[in-house]
Amino acid sequence: MNPRIGKWLRILCIMAVVSLLPGTAAKVQAKMYKKGFTYQELPARIKEKITGISYHKNRSIKYRNLRYVRVRHYDFNGEIQSGELIVNKKIARKTVLIFYELYKMKYPIERMKLVDEYGADDGKSMRANNTSAFNYRTVAGTSKLSKHALGLAIDINPRINPYINSRGILTPVNGKKYRCRNVKKCKGKYASYMIRPNSKITRLFKKYGFTWGGDWKYSKDYQHFQM
Repeated sequence: MNPRIGKWLRILCIMAVVSLLPGTAAKVQAKMYKKGFTYQELPARIKEKITGISYHKNRSIKYRNLRYVRVRHYDFNGEIQSGELIVNKKIARKTVLIFYELYKMKYPIERMKLVDEYGADDGKSMRANNTSAFNYRTVAGTSKLSKHALGLAIDINPRINPYINSRGILTPVNGKKYRCRNVKKCKGKYASYMIRPNSKITRLFKKYGFTWGGDWKYSKDYQHFQM
């Protein structure tokens, strides 16, 4: 055998063995539904970004249980943007399908960034009207894990779809104009985008098996859809 060929064969064999070693980084392939609409296992850069911020070592959810989602959406100016979410692998494909349908109907979403852009501070994310999903945290005021901690909940345009607890306290505070859910009476600039019982977005999420926080009896979480 030609010495040069033998050398390259040895190198290729070594590379193949190394690629199979535990812990060896491998490129994560994204599954594409449509151009701009994908989901995949968490890439190394995303794991690094969320570790110690929205993700903390725990017994309830592992990296392998989560998926990184990229979708396109229209913003409030009618411009097409690229958004990102992290959700549970159980709802990853459904999430992509839902947001593709929202994109086709030109449903406006102001911004869609990982909550880590706000230090995993849910209040800051909501005040920025940021649409988000995974965040390993408890339900506000309790020790109970939120559905967001499991990647099984998505909050849409939270400023114009605020959370109102059983005592009538509204979050985020800059969403107070949207306390009134009557489109004709609401003083908010984006009242027509509010999520309401018969909204297309409400029906769409329910079609895919989600429940809506606006249907809750004692508190109302108009931004919130969960599986």
